[in-house]
Amino acid sequence: MTTLIDSSAAISGWVAVAALAFIALLGIFHLWRSNARIAQRSQELEIELAERRRIEAQLEAVQAELEERVRERTRSLEARNRELSELRLTLETANQRLRRLVTIDALTGVANRRHFDRELERELRRSRRDERPLSLVFLDLDEFKRFNDTYGHARGDEILRSVARTLNETFRRAGDFVARYGGEEFAIVLPGLDARRATLYAERLRRRIWQEAIAFDAATHGRVTISAGVATVAPPMAATPDELLRAADQALYRAKCLGRNQIASAPVEAASAHAASQAAS
Repeated sequence: MTTLIDSSAAISGWVAVAALAFIALLGIFHLWRSNARIAQRSQELEIELAERRRIEAQLEAVQAELEERVRERTRSLEARNRELSELRLTLETANQRLRRLVTIDALTGVANRRHFDRELERELRRSRRDERPLSLVFLDLDEFKRFNDTYGHARGDEILRSVARTLNETFRRAGDFVARYGGEEFAIVLPGLDARRATLYAERLRRRIWQEAIAFDAATHGRVTISAGVATVAPPMAATPDELLRAADQALYRAKCLGRNQIASAPVEAASAHAASQAAS
């Protein structure tokens, strides 16, 4: 009986030990599984992190490439803009030169005949509108054909340039307009000047040319001289450009007939001027 009890107690002890061992093994198993899951998750996270880093690196590379492309495009556009600016400046310069060629006499540097015709018509309209006088001085160099025959055309061109400079120095008011009409002929438009004052300006020019004492042995006066005709239109009269030019040319012819080196004036025909006024209205 005692032996059976002892045996039962021993078996119970082993069962308890086995149960404890099983529980311990079960705990170890669960711990192992947890550690395995943690390790697996850590590995998955490391893979995800590596993938994210790879994607971020790719994005950075793409961004860097895009930024470089943008910089290249910007540099290209800036270079193109500079080129366009240079072309625009070149075009503007060429246009200015073209306008100068169209309006300026190449030999003397003053306005040419075409520019003069437009300016005279414009100033006549302004004179009628503002009810102010307008004078025209028409001049040429006396016996200039003989001068060219004597001294040559190169010397003649020098004299024409010299006279043009003197014209610009003499007629310096705002609005005064100097032009080479053709050959040795020049024309000066004088807005706001009546016949008396315009004649005084022309006489001042004649004296300046005389005082320059440019030798011309074959000439009547032994030096280069000018003759000029002055014509004036004053409100309420009105005249066309042709009528004003005709009157100035008649005055110039009169100065020539008086012996050259003269200033003469001639009126614009009243009937013609009145007809022009009616046509303009």
